[in-house]
Amino acid sequence: MRLGLKVDVCTYAGMRSGVPNLLRLFDRLNVRASFFVAMGPDRSGRAIRRVFRSGFLEKMWRTRAVKTYGWQTLLYGTVLPAPHVGRRCAGLLREIVAAGHELAVHGYDHVRWQDKLSSLTEGEIVAELELAWKVASTATGSTVRAFGAPGWQCTETSLRCEERLGLLYRSDTRGRHPYYIAVEGQVLPTLEIPTTLPTLDETWGAVSDDGNELCRWYRRQLQPDCNVYTAHAEMEGREYVDFFRSWLEIVLAEGAAIGRLDEWVGSFVTAPRCRLRLGTIPGRAGMVALQGERVD
Repeated sequence: MRLGLKVDVCTYAGMRSGVPNLLRLFDRLNVRASFFVAMGPDRSGRAIRRVFRSGFLEKMWRTRAVKTYGWQTLLYGTVLPAPHVGRRCAGLLREIVAAGHELAVHGYDHVRWQDKLSSLTEGEIVAELELAWKVASTATGSTVRAFGAPGWQCTETSLRCEERLGLLYRSDTRGRHPYYIAVEGQVLPTLEIPTTLPTLDETWGAVSDDGNELCRWYRRQLQPDCNVYTAHAEMEGREYVDFFRSWLEIVLAEGAAIGRLDEWVGSFVTAPRCRLRLGTIPGRAGMVALQGERVD
């Protein structure tokens, strides 16, 4: 059994306080992960526009959003100036790499990509990607080879823009197993490694608000071969770090291998080709990109 460990860092608070906690936890457990960091300004306050999406307020209540994210995060980019994550936390980006983890890009302006992607032009998407890559390379001097779309939002245009980056793999969707994305009859050459397990903000308070019970529930969701869990530095790195430690200890006790996503790529060169579709995920507001039917 394998568990790919993906950490999304969407906010300044997640980077500043969640990532150090996760680095200590992973070091203690001797596991490595793939950190997907939103490299630009944290404009989380603008996400208030999602209030009209079905399920958004319910999710905010279940996950105790104000306590989890902090009141400042909920005001960044509106009442408060937006802190620039990659520039302010360049030292932490270097720590991620120095500790043996993979550093990947989770967009530049997370809220803009998640909420406005369908209206962005090709040039605007390319600019977002170029800005994010520049911040990452300037801070670490290393080459980033993976991208994960904020909010699991992608379009045919964004996927084609990603192909210009020379990626080793991408992680843009929710799905069942690694695959190659088929777009308009063409199979894109970059491997997609989707998130296969529900995220904590989708399950906490919906499946259970008891950490031990939820750990057991997650154990029952594991498949015998390929699993990808996406943690969020804002949740598993802060308020829910004890749950996360218990969950990882259970997986390790089962003898599973926990690791970086880039370590998997060579195992899936013959992965199937699948279409994309838009759909909903229980516990998550709005539509996300999902792994569709096979085309071969």
